[in-house]
Parts: sequence; C-alpha cells; structure tokens
Amino acid sequence: MYLSRVNLDPRRSPGMDQWSLMGRAVRRAVDPAPDSDARVLWARTSPNTLIIGSDTAPAWGKVPGAVSAEIRPLPRFSEGETVRWELISAPTAQHRTEPTEQTPRPRGKRVPLAEEEFENWSADRLAGAMDVIAVKWKRVGGRPARYHFTGEGVVRDSEALQELCLDGVGAGRATGAGMLLVGPQAQR
Repeated sequence: MYLSRVNLDPRRSPGMDQWSLMGRAVRRAVDPAPDSDARVLWARTSPNTLIIGSDTAPAWGKVPGAVSAEIRPLPRFSEGETVRWELISAPTAQHRTEPTEQTPRPRGKRVPLAEEEFENWSADRLAGAMDVIAVKWKRVGGRPARYHFTGEGVVRDSEALQELCLDGVGAGRATGAGMLLVGPQAQR
C-alpha cells in the first residue's frame, strides 16, 4: 500500500485538468489491466501536485506531465493516537423514492448536502476508524460541489482507518474525490 506525490508540469499535461482524463491516466499508471480490481485513489491538490494512494506503486512516468515522484508506504497509526486528516469530497446523500408498480426497485437520486450537515456527514463517514475531534471545510469548486475538509481525530481502529484510506470516502472517487489523507498531529 503506497502513497505517492507526483510533481507535474502543467504545460506538459494538456487536458489533464479534466477529472475524467486524469482518472484514466492515474488508473493506467497504477494498473494497466482495465479489468483489474486494484484499488487506486487520487487527488490533484494543486496544478503542480498529484497525490495517489494505491495497492501497488505507480509507474508515475505514465502520467502526462509528471516530472518526478516521491513514493512511500501508506502510514499506519496506532489506536488512541491523535492525527490530522484531510479529504476532498462532494458530500451527498441518497434520497430514496418509494417503489411503484412500474419500478418495484427504484434507484435513489444523489443530492448535495447542505453545509449544516457536513460535520455529521464527516463524523459518520469516519466512524469506526476515527473519532472526529474537529473539522472545517472550504469549497473548491466542481459539480457536484467539492469541498476540502481538514480536521483532527483520534484513531479508533488502525486497520479500519487503513482500509478507508485505500477505499475512499464519499462519492466521486474515480474523478479525484474521496481520498482520505492522514498524518501525525502537528507539534505545537
């Protein structure tokens, strides 16, 4: 399990500002077999920086515009440890519709959450792995609207936290959302 920081030259990566194109490029760099079930998440944290979390180390040279990379094992944290975390996500909820004769198993529709619900949404998504102590967010754009969440938490289950970091949180994981980054608490 790896966490990679890829440095990009935006002039050498035309079109890579589109989330779907970046998602396909990252997938090919991590696992070139299209029918594979390898786990890969990514987030473009700035025009020059791409973060990738994956089961296997990426062939970062396959990402258009990549100029260098730093690849490390995904960090682990102990139960009871206070950590800082961040997440780019599009907080949504699924509104279910009632079954009818024509649609006995209707699909619900994903709708954006109101900001008043973000604190509970983040605590619910991280529950079991981490107890959220503090959380704040800012809008980063996109449709549906994406937000950059930052916060502090206490690790409840180290293995569950590792799985959340690999599986992602919330919707939009194929298009650069849902990647949970966890680090040690900053010294004050």
